[in-house]
Amino acid sequence: MDEPRNVTPEDERQQQTQSDAERRVDEADWTGQTWTHHGRNFPWLGILLVLVGVALLIQAALPPNTVSAGTVLLFAIGAALIAGWLFGGSWFAAIPGLLLLALGIARMISELNIYTGSGTTALSLAGAFVLIWAIGLARDKRSRWPLVAAAIVGLVGLVQISGRLTNIPELTVVWPVVIIVVGVLLLISARRR
Repeated sequence: MDEPRNVTPEDERQQQTQSDAERRVDEADWTGQTWTHHGRNFPWLGILLVLVGVALLIQAALPPNTVSAGTVLLFAIGAALIAGWLFGGSWFAAIPGLLLLALGIARMISELNIYTGSGTTALSLAGAFVLIWAIGLARDKRSRWPLVAAAIVGLVGLVQISGRLTNIPELTVVWPVVIIVVGVLLLISARRR
């Protein structure tokens, strides 16, 4: 008896092989084993679990009611994403990692009663956006979107914090007007181009 022979046309056979490979990638994707950059695998899920566990141990060691589990979790996830950028080479992990670390810093400032008013979150995020811009600049990726985001979020933070600091008049009405005027000027200059 003869061996069975494959009568599937060549292009169908290639599609079948390609879809089998995609299915294997999809099945392993949730573990982070396939999130590669320049051929390097980075164990995202493993590093995240280790950092969350370490963060929860640190929180358990701290006196009660100092730093919440949410803040510790923000630091752990942010640190995991930064580690993915530093060791796995994924630049896209750096952006959410820096933003999560900024949110964690803002929450910790409030929880440790360093400053309890509003504005710390916006100013922390503005700092993270400036850092994102600086890292991009160092990598020869000149993009202005982080600076625009830093300016907008920073202005919001300054508006929120201006009424709480001594010797600075509360500018709750002035700041929105300044922001609107700057926005209108940008719209006018964009229309002239």
